[in-house]
Amino acid sequence: MIKLTNNLEEATFVTHAGNFHADDVFSTMFLERLFGDITLIRLKEYQDDGKKLAYDIGLGAFDHHGTDFDKKRKNGIHYCGFGLLWQKYGLEYLKKIKVEYPEKVFNVLDELLVTGIDAFDNGEYNLNAPFNIYTLSSLVELFRPKFGKEEEESECFLKAVSFADIVFTQVLNDAISKVRIVTLIEKLIPTIKDKVLILEEYIPYEYALFKLGLDVEFVVYPSNRGGYAAHTVPIKYKDFTPKVPFKKEWAGLRDEVLQKVSGIKTARFCHKNLFLATADTKEDALKFIEKTRTGK
Repeated sequence: MIKLTNNLEEATFVTHAGNFHADDVFSTMFLERLFGDITLIRLKEYQDDGKKLAYDIGLGAFDHHGTDFDKKRKNGIHYCGFGLLWQKYGLEYLKKIKVEYPEKVFNVLDELLVTGIDAFDNGEYNLNAPFNIYTLSSLVELFRPKFGKEEEESECFLKAVSFADIVFTQVLNDAISKVRIVTLIEKLIPTIKDKVLILEEYIPYEYALFKLGLDVEFVVYPSNRGGYAAHTVPIKYKDFTPKVPFKKEWAGLRDEVLQKVSGIKTARFCHKNLFLATADTKEDALKFIEKTRTGK
């Protein structure tokens, strides 16, 4: 539980008052998870003397606002309060809750969640689009008191922390899942032939392929809709541009029409953007790949 106080002597944790951001909100959520009940004071000014755990304020170990602060990751993204806390306590927390492969989950969660929050808070995040895109950081800011509406800032802050707790849970579960899948795909590397990975059951494989740096062009797996799917591998993670697209003449075709044009007996569907093709059998799913490569 988080207890907010106005008494500095009573507080054991300190962060800044005023407009809150994903940095201090997620830091607060994480510290509650790590230490249990915390008594927090939010101040306009504070000089860290080491007597309390201060973050995003005070120019101490967990504040990134000092003029000489230059602690950054190998990818060039600087740490902010949340990142500094995660580096110090993240592995301890994961071991505390008995996560499998804690070191790997620590790194993946930093990649999936913490780095983005740090980048946004440090102004190292660029997003160019002709429409509004809500980032995690901007969603947190939606919890701030609204102009013309009577809202108590501390209550708004705690609501944002509750939101952060939900997000963290989901990202942590995702990180754990991704680490498990990377481990599974790693074991399947010897089975990869001609840059094709065949799965006996569908698993979300995309992240693992790029994390492991595998030279794979197609993945074949049992489809959740029945039959088998042949899926191209994109040029980069989260992209839809395939390394090797299926044949243009198959684009958007289905069933009998696709069967006639492709010569694949049980063909069901080929996506109009040429990254997915399905058939009733594994053998016919593999024929999509063979015919694409030979041009026949």
